[in-house]
Amino acid sequence: MKNGNPLKNWIWLDKEKYPDSQKTVRTSFEKDKANYLVAEFKKSVKTDKTVKKLKIRICADTFFRLFINGEFVGCGPVAAGGDFEDLGGTLNAYFNTYELECDCREINFFVQVQLSPVVDTDVSSGFGGLAVDCEMIFGDSTSENIVTDTSWLSRVNTFYTKPYCYDQRIGECEWSDSEPIEYQKNLKKPEIPMLHFERIYPVGNPEFIVPSGQTREFHVEFDKIYSAHLGLSVKTTGCEIDADIIEYKTVHSGNELIALTGDCDYFGIQYHSMGEYTLRVKNTSESETVIKPYALFRCYPGEILGEFECSDESLNKVFDVCAWTLKICRQSMHLDSPKHQEPLACTGDYYIESLMTAFTFGDMRLAVLDIKRTADEIIHHNGKMFHTTYSLIWVQMIKDVYLLTGDKSLIEYCKDALVTLLTRFETYLGDNGLIENPPDYMFVDWVVADGYSMHHPPKALGQTCLNAFYHNALIEAAWLMDIIGCDGLKSKYLAQAGEHKEAFNGILFDSDKGLYFDGLNTPTGSSHWLPENIPGRYYSKHSNILAVLCSLCTGEKAREIMRRVMNESFITDLQPYFMHYLFEALKKTGLYKDYAMPQLRRWSVMTDECSKGLQEGWFKPEESYSFDHSHAWGGTPAYQLPTAVTGFKMLEPGFKKISLSPELFDLDFANVKIPTPLGEIVVKLKKGEKPFISVPDGIELVLES
Repeated sequence: MKNGNPLKNWIWLDKEKYPDSQKTVRTSFEKDKANYLVAEFKKSVKTDKTVKKLKIRICADTFFRLFINGEFVGCGPVAAGGDFEDLGGTLNAYFNTYELECDCREINFFVQVQLSPVVDTDVSSGFGGLAVDCEMIFGDSTSENIVTDTSWLSRVNTFYTKPYCYDQRIGECEWSDSEPIEYQKNLKKPEIPMLHFERIYPVGNPEFIVPSGQTREFHVEFDKIYSAHLGLSVKTTGCEIDADIIEYKTVHSGNELIALTGDCDYFGIQYHSMGEYTLRVKNTSESETVIKPYALFRCYPGEILGEFECSDESLNKVFDVCAWTLKICRQSMHLDSPKHQEPLACTGDYYIESLMTAFTFGDMRLAVLDIKRTADEIIHHNGKMFHTTYSLIWVQMIKDVYLLTGDKSLIEYCKDALVTLLTRFETYLGDNGLIENPPDYMFVDWVVADGYSMHHPPKALGQTCLNAFYHNALIEAAWLMDIIGCDGLKSKYLAQAGEHKEAFNGILFDSDKGLYFDGLNTPTGSSHWLPENIPGRYYSKHSNILAVLCSLCTGEKAREIMRRVMNESFITDLQPYFMHYLFEALKKTGLYKDYAMPQLRRWSVMTDECSKGLQEGWFKPEESYSFDHSHAWGGTPAYQLPTAVTGFKMLEPGFKKISLSPELFDLDFANVKIPTPLGEIVVKLKKGEKPFISVPDGIELVLES
């Protein structure tokens, strides 16, 4: 461990004893073929000297839980990322790091390792494995390393019969020696802190008693929706528990079946989006069963540091709910939702979440890692990601996170991936200069237009949006190449952007209507994610917003388009996700003050109905669809509200120079705190009074009227 080498000593279950417990599928998209089990590994180390500190590096395939001397330490591995339907797996894996204080002469390692992916963020190498490297530091400052080897004992824990099922009535396997294995993936240090865990008890902190031979049902609720493992402290000599985990009201989040033959402090291996749950408990013993329920909350560590408070309580609630929802979506990667737990491919979600993070938590390390993991995926898959629009949004995310951090090495890390991505998109260009033959046109918004889902629209509904994102990616790529001195690439992308803009405006702008239409009716192939093209010419808010935002039109033409977007009816409205682009287009055209505040108040419809977490959308895209209430992709008010009131603009990366132009809109007062690496920016506004502005040392401030 001292020499900083990657983990090399990998072990797994003995092949002779467990011949069918070695291999598995790579992602949850094949989980019907998966060989699910939970393996356990243990090692006891006794020393002559007192151990004062442990420095642990640990990784496993697909999921692990680490316990030291009987105490839960954490779980992992740090998410590799992954893409939808990515049956080839990922290039890299990440290990976890822990530093623990102790004062003992015996260290007992206990690790549970899940074989096979269960949720979309699980990514497997295709076979089981565990590696541990622990440096024990003694009181005299000397140290000794413990690594995984054949002296570690292992077994299959037969109680875990399948995902979300635990049955102590099944006989246990005996412990046996582990076997060394080869591990092929590139193992990396993640450069983020490990997850925070905290027990959260339900409202009223209840304890339930079930008399012998009886069945009782209990319901518990939490003050918020949590990203959490089901937790039950149970005193029993025999019971069966059916736990129905609920996110909010009728939104089902999961189910766990537990059968116990003795006392147990149970917490599930998988976690849920948990706002409440119902327990149906059958006491099969001759004595009473006592249950203390809880949620084991998990999230990326850090408190919400950003603040927004104003005279409109509904907006205060909107900010708070958006910030909280972001908190439960921040795991070892950003999530769309702890209910869905989708892979890294949801860049559109994580881009908006990265901006929210800057004005709530201030710690951008997770966003930086998401960008780097996406770069690795793009290289690994030669530029092809599941969502075409999302892969282009990644370029914008690099720029904005660079501006927030000032870390030029981020751009340098992503350079090759950026070139790979845009090179692939060059192959999608037709003779007319537009993106004509991509594998799909997704994702636009979670809406339905004329019976077609804008999740994966046909060409006539999705081409303009994809082309707008492509143009923006070229412009921003040129900007990024300028920062790192790649003049040749800068010139190339600017030239391509110029040619593309001419084609875009010449083909997709309807001069009679004064609007951009959504795409051509020319034929396309079809696939699961690309419907056959359709007749008809469509005009959406989405296409016109993006044409403005992505600099495909400017000046009074852009302003007129945005006025029409705000005042006229189109084929569909926007969901909260796409509202982020609307707000940014209003800023770009100088119309933010005219239209933004009523739009931000639209979130009150959702937060008044549920203040425990943010609902996924305003209206169902399909009748059968059930929105979750833990979706941060629609949380742009946590970014828009503080930036609107302060008029914040970044003039030099990393907060070296900023401008503020405070604005109360229709509010009586507003107070904002913005966390930065240099300290808090504080702005306090009150109608009729001079603004109070405080900026930390190291930040140059420009005040604009």
